[in-house]
Amino acid sequence: MYSLPIRRLKEILSHVLPGLTLGPVEEVRSTQLPRLYNLTMSDDRRLLLSFAPNLTVRLLRREATLIYSEAVLIYFIHGSSRDLEASGSSVASKPSSSRSPELQKLVPILLKHSSNNKEMAYPYSILEPTRGAPFSTLSIYLSLSERHIIDKQVGTMTRRLAELTSPSGTFGPASRVLPDPFTQRPSQAPVAQGSKTWSEAFALLFEGILRDGEDMNVLLPYDIVRAHFQRLSWRLDAVTFPRLVMLDSGNETNVMVERGDAVLASSGSADTVRLTGLRSWSQGIFGDPLISIFFEHPSAGFREGWEDEGEDIIEDLENGPVRLLLYRCYNAIVGIVTEHYRPQADSSRRELESRRKLTTVLTELEDIDVAVNNALKRVRSHSKENEDSKRLKIEKSGV
Repeated sequence: MYSLPIRRLKEILSHVLPGLTLGPVEEVRSTQLPRLYNLTMSDDRRLLLSFAPNLTVRLLRREATLIYSEAVLIYFIHGSSRDLEASGSSVASKPSSSRSPELQKLVPILLKHSSNNKEMAYPYSILEPTRGAPFSTLSIYLSLSERHIIDKQVGTMTRRLAELTSPSGTFGPASRVLPDPFTQRPSQAPVAQGSKTWSEAFALLFEGILRDGEDMNVLLPYDIVRAHFQRLSWRLDAVTFPRLVMLDSGNETNVMVERGDAVLASSGSADTVRLTGLRSWSQGIFGDPLISIFFEHPSAGFREGWEDEGEDIIEDLENGPVRLLLYRCYNAIVGIVTEHYRPQADSSRRELESRRKLTTVLTELEDIDVAVNNALKRVRSHSKENEDSKRLKIEKSGV
């Protein structure tokens, strides 16, 4: 366990919450990458301290800045209108009229963030924690109707997130697209650099996981995957609105759920279970909503929640299935490579499952080639018939 600099932490909290003192500190057992600690204040208020992973933990390229990525995205979703303090690291998010109040209830309040390693040895954030427990710990106790309720609420949350678009009009991870709100002088903060097109942003994401695999000598059909992407990536250019998507919102260890009498008392409905948010908000990306893993095999509940929010916002539905194949390919490779970076007791089973998904999707991508080639043959055959017909007419006319 990382030895927390308690004296330094107390000093920081005295500025974040003046008049309160730090009480018990408890490590949170979690499968998430950040190291989490529950902080109990002198008024019994509970806070969550999130530290960057230890340097011994192998991270994928997309996970390199997860603490900063989470902080900047939470700040963006809440639409803070408060000036930052002179220190440049403390924030207090205030709801904005452009943000859904229901969505904001699912996002934790960020009290402080620092990417300065000199303060606590690692980048960290202090937040008001999300209530509830990971869905993975409760799923076996839920009825089918309760699962449907959670799926529907996740669909609603996914849709409301997708209604938030990149403020700069560019595509890519939140850490690249959103401006840094934690600098000392926000007016002079460097503008974040995203990608001008979704195909470019997704290419960087895709190539990143392939290079992660190559770095660890993971056995994968790299040439075949890259060839498929090069051949079909033009279909991604139809996505022109960079919408917010959480890449790991389909992970049951990341979905937070509350169940029991507390839900009945606060919701005013007959529901006994509800979605309370996500444990981590570090994997936000501005791009095509279809990249969300929920669209691979959407449940009836998820579809209901997504569709209840209004007309469909998915662009270029005609080529949507092909884009989905590319996203499924990417997600399968992420699943394989992750097990090599951070092996667990059941890694072999999970890797095998991801490899089966990859084999299936590569076969489907090959079938797209066959369909396209057959169409081209029909066009060429029809063109040849027209040319032969014209030639015959010319010969008969004696020209």
